[in-house]
Amino acid sequence: MIQINPRERNLAIGLVAMLVVFAAWTAIFRPARERIRTLERILPEKRDQVRQLQAQSVEYQTLANQFKGLRARIASQDPGFQLPRFLETMISRHKLDAHVTKMQPGVVQVRPDYSETVVTIELQDIAPRQLVAFLTEIQTAEAVVRVGSLYFRTDATNEALLDATVEICSPRLTAEQTQVAQAS
Repeated sequence: MIQINPRERNLAIGLVAMLVVFAAWTAIFRPARERIRTLERILPEKRDQVRQLQAQSVEYQTLANQFKGLRARIASQDPGFQLPRFLETMISRHKLDAHVTKMQPGVVQVRPDYSETVVTIELQDIAPRQLVAFLTEIQTAEAVVRVGSLYFRTDATNEALLDATVEICSPRLTAEQTQVAQAS
């Protein structure tokens, strides 16, 4: 057996202690410290993402409630409502009969439970204030009607007048979906 003097023994114990401390530092403390630094960097980003998601959640809830309200409004609309007749009445009310060159109705089946009646109206030689009044009354009508698109250009003969193409839409639910919307 090798004889070790006390000084060498103290040195060996010190080296073993240093190796244990170094191994503990390498295996436990350094990874934990790096993880803490990573978390300090990532946590503010994640908090921002949570705030954005909360804001989007509020926006989503608002849109979902508006959608439910719209479905209920569509379901409560008179089943005998005819968009072309409604628009003819509006055109007469605004004295635009002489300006209408084309009025073309159609139906677009968006989904199996939802369709839209679409009427395309072409107007010529119309004053801008007449067009604005007509479109405003359509948008504020009790019936579920919206302006799908509007294209206008100045008239070739008179720059104070407009030629316009307006697409008016009225959504419809199937009878089954109407009952579901009315129940909710």
